[in-house]
Amino acid sequence: MLPDKIALAQAVCTRLCHDLGGPAGALAGALDLLDGPGDDAMDVARDAARIMDRRIRFYRAAVGAGCGDCRVEEIAQMAEGLTLGRKAVIDLADLEPNAVFPAHLTQAMLLASWTAVDALPRGGVVRLGGDVEGGLSIWPDGPGAAWPAGLAAGLAGDAVALNARSVSVPLLLGVAASAGIHLELMMGGGNAASPLLLTLETRN
Repeated sequence: MLPDKIALAQAVCTRLCHDLGGPAGALAGALDLLDGPGDDAMDVARDAARIMDRRIRFYRAAVGAGCGDCRVEEIAQMAEGLTLGRKAVIDLADLEPNAVFPAHLTQAMLLASWTAVDALPRGGVVRLGGDVEGGLSIWPDGPGAAWPAGLAAGLAGDAVALNARSVSVPLLLGVAASAGIHLELMMGGGNAASPLLLTLETRN
């Protein structure tokens, strides 16, 4: 059972995604149906509609109703909403392409990826590696990459300040705790921040 505050946040997000998803999809579809060469304004409108549609899909899966068990290509499609229009990419090449990730682990991966994208102030790459059995590692790699201070505090059991910039941190901590996923910051190296290890506690 999810903590009340996390459950409330998920219910609110699900409702917002439901109410906004229809109009966003309709707008994107209408723009795609327009014939003829587009001018700069139309190109901007098409890009904005696509970004909005992908963002809503991401929030629905990561914060809202969640998703079912997923393969890497499905996770990549959902994570696209994180990086469109931003100077960041998500590298899933080190994940086994045919592996199936349980729904709760997929949701935690998306929330951790969101936190990692926010940890790239000047852009870069969010890298994911590992597997379901041995654990998954996620880390931001780019100039000035650094996890938000609230992540280390939350992992240590301290209170996490809630603000719009770092809202993914308490969501990640809450979802992981409710799903039996152990989170641990490992030793980092080079320009990359320390990897965040996600391990299913029931598999240890």
